[in-house]
Amino acid sequence: MRPHPLHVPWLPYLVTSIGVLFSLLIWYLLKYDVPAYLALHPVLESYHPWIILIFGVGLSVLVGVTIHIAQVARHQAISLKKINEDLKKEIGERINAEDIKQKLEVALLQGQKLQAMGTLAGGIAHDFNNILYAIIGYVEMAREDVEKDSLIHKNLGKVLDAAHRGQELVSRILSFSRRQHHEFSTLNLKKTIEAALALLRPTIPASVIIHFEAEADPAILGNQTQLHQVLVNLINNAVDAMDGEGTITIHLSHLPAADPYLKQFPATAAQNYCKIEIADTGHGMDKNTMGRIFEPFYTTKEVGKGTGLGLSIVHSIIKEHQGEITVTSRLGHGTTFVILLPEHS
Repeated sequence: MRPHPLHVPWLPYLVTSIGVLFSLLIWYLLKYDVPAYLALHPVLESYHPWIILIFGVGLSVLVGVTIHIAQVARHQAISLKKINEDLKKEIGERINAEDIKQKLEVALLQGQKLQAMGTLAGGIAHDFNNILYAIIGYVEMAREDVEKDSLIHKNLGKVLDAAHRGQELVSRILSFSRRQHHEFSTLNLKKTIEAALALLRPTIPASVIIHFEAEADPAILGNQTQLHQVLVNLINNAVDAMDGEGTITIHLSHLPAADPYLKQFPATAAQNYCKIEIADTGHGMDKNTMGRIFEPFYTTKEVGKGTGLGLSIVHSIIKEHQGEITVTSRLGHGTTFVILLPEHS
């Protein structure tokens, strides 16, 4: 590829030299070998060659200087363009760094909040569990003292059922508050998702359609029971958000370590990740709700229909698997959860 003429540094000197030589040649011809038809007045004839020489040399120098000025101007334009590009890149990097900083601050605040809530919930749950043990014990003794067919026996049975539900709730709170170290093994993520869907489909209304797409077949290091719990929570929430009618799309893909998508997660290690997207066509969430969905005991469901622990436990499980979970949503446009899990080779 030929360089642009204005990029050749010796071009002005070449043009000037050629112009001066050509002027000297014309001067010589006019001075010593003037044809008869060019003969002028004797006075003019003696000055004519010098006028042509001065004019030619001056024009050559002017053209050379003009080319040099054009080269300098082009060089400055290129330099300014490069400076502008560097400034844009630096500004972009600063904006990206500020965005990452804000995300880290939000993640840190969320983590501190979850830790504080987990500690508080664990302490309350232990005390509440002791109370429930006493209630269950006395109710069982009271049932033994009355007829099995009596109304009192049936009412005490309802109290006992409520106490057992309370114990189940306490066990969920304790599982959230304790950082238990579950046994991890190598899992085929695609088969794990398919197994969870096979368990879920009989319990999901026929009006809800589930699409599962897998672009990859990766392996991870994890606990299958916990991952089933994650999928069950997210899919059941999606079904509730769609009022039992709509489409849930689950997409499994592979993200290489250099993928730009991973840059928005500063805490992720430099390795390959599996990406699970779970999108629904429900009513969506506003920004305030999205900022609180992973908080313990926060729920948008009616009283008695949710404990507010489902998504906080999901968040805890994903973090235990060294992964990330995010949510994007708009009111009236559905919700998408994205889970990142490190690949295991």
